[in-house]
Amino acid sequence: MNFKKRSLIFVTFFMSCLAIALLGAALGTEHWLEATCRRMGDFSDKSNGTVNFGLFRGSRHLNSGLGDRHYTMNMLQILFRDRNFMIYNLYIATIALLCSGILFGVLSALLAIINTAYNPSEAICHIPGLYLTNGLGGLSALAAFITWMVQFYLRLTHNALIREDREKGKWNSEGMAIYGYSFWLTVLATVAFIINILIILFTTRNPREMKKVTKKQEMMRLSGKQAGDTMLY
Repeated sequence: MNFKKRSLIFVTFFMSCLAIALLGAALGTEHWLEATCRRMGDFSDKSNGTVNFGLFRGSRHLNSGLGDRHYTMNMLQILFRDRNFMIYNLYIATIALLCSGILFGVLSALLAIINTAYNPSEAICHIPGLYLTNGLGGLSALAAFITWMVQFYLRLTHNALIREDREKGKWNSEGMAIYGYSFWLTVLATVAFIINILIILFTTRNPREMKKVTKKQEMMRLSGKQAGDTMLY
């Protein structure tokens, strides 16, 4: 591999680091969902509130007309107390997929360094390994994106409030939830992995070799045709 190709492979290292950072930020930030809410009943016209949470923590700002009240949210405790708040399997799947995306991002970054410095003979450490790790990283990030979308439409778009707020406080958030920026970070990470695959494809593409293969196939086709004509005679 010449210097230009090695330089392009090294670019995938930075893209892998970007994907890792994006997935790590998505995992740790508190804005997978953002919602506004209203209190039903007395003082409903003066009430307003917002809710935002990530996969582990979040916060609620509720104003019943007497001033803003701030509450923190521990998602694991909430899910332990109220299993109907979210679909638990989808919640765990989202976390697991983000972690696997980070793992494959680390592997793709390491392989990018190896292929920049050396020319490994093992396929898993060479170009096929780069395709595999970036492909699996992209699929993991995309799958996390999909699992949260399903979670959002099945549960969170109808309710983003804990049981105490719904039953005691008479708060309601149905139809007022949107995706937060933490969710969109998984989309950007998926794009980063796809860019890596395109870079690797461009780097390993050899027009001369492709022409040789095409000429060889053409010669085989012609020789086969000639053999067929001979058989006819």
